[in-house]
Amino acid sequence: MDFEALWAYQSEDLKAEAIATEIKRSPIRVKLEKSRDFIMERQKQYKQIEDSISAIEDRKDMLIQALEATIASIEAQRERMESIDPDDEEAVAALREEVARSRNEIRSLEKELTQMSSDSAAYDKQLRSVRVDAAKAKQAFDQLKVDYETESKAKKEALEQQRARVRALEGTVDEKLMAEYLSIKKHTTPPVVRLQYGQCSGCNTSLPSATLSKIRNGSLVECETCGRMIIQ
Repeated sequence: MDFEALWAYQSEDLKAEAIATEIKRSPIRVKLEKSRDFIMERQKQYKQIEDSISAIEDRKDMLIQALEATIASIEAQRERMESIDPDDEEAVAALREEVARSRNEIRSLEKELTQMSSDSAAYDKQLRSVRVDAAKAKQAFDQLKVDYETESKAKKEALEQQRARVRALEGTVDEKLMAEYLSIKKHTTPPVVRLQYGQCSGCNTSLPSATLSKIRNGSLVECETCGRMIIQ
C-alpha cells in the first residue's frame, strides 16, 4: 500500500485543521460567543420577568374583584344589621363576627395588593435594567462581529486554499486507507504516525517483533494502545 501518499495527505489535512482551529479559538470569536450567550440569557430573563409581571397583574385583578365583593358584602351586612332586632343578641353577635371576618379579609386583600404593587414596581425596574444591558450587549456584539469578520477573512481564504490542496490529494490515496484514516480521525489525531525505535510514535508504546515485521513489510497495522495507523 502507498502509505507515503497517505502521509502526504495527512500533512496537508493537519495544516487545514490547524488553520480551522486557529479561527475557532480566536480571542475575538470567544468574546463574540460570550456576548451572544449573554444576550440570549438576557432575552430569557426578560421573558421570565414579563411572565412574572403578567402573573402579578392577573392576580391583582382577582384581588380587586375579591376586594370589591367583600366591600359589597359589608354594605349588605350593615343593612342586615339595621333590620335585626337589637334584642336578638345571638343574631347580632353572629352578624358582628361576620362583619369582623369581612374586615379582616379586606385588610388581608389590601396588604397583598400593596405587596404586589411593590413587586410589580421592582420587576419594572429589573425589566428596564435588563433592557439596557441587552441593548449595550447587542451594540458590543455587532462591533465584535465586524471585527471578527475582518480578522477571519484572510484566515478563511487561507483555510479554503488549504482545503483545496487536501481535496487535490484525495485521489492519490488508496480508498481503503482513506476510509481507515477518516475513521481513526474521528477519535484520534493524527491518525497516522511513524514507527520510531520500535515504538508507536503516537503513544510511545513498544511493539512486539511480529507487529514490527508487519509494518516493515508494508502491511496495514494499527496500534493496539492508541488505535493509530503505524507506518515505516
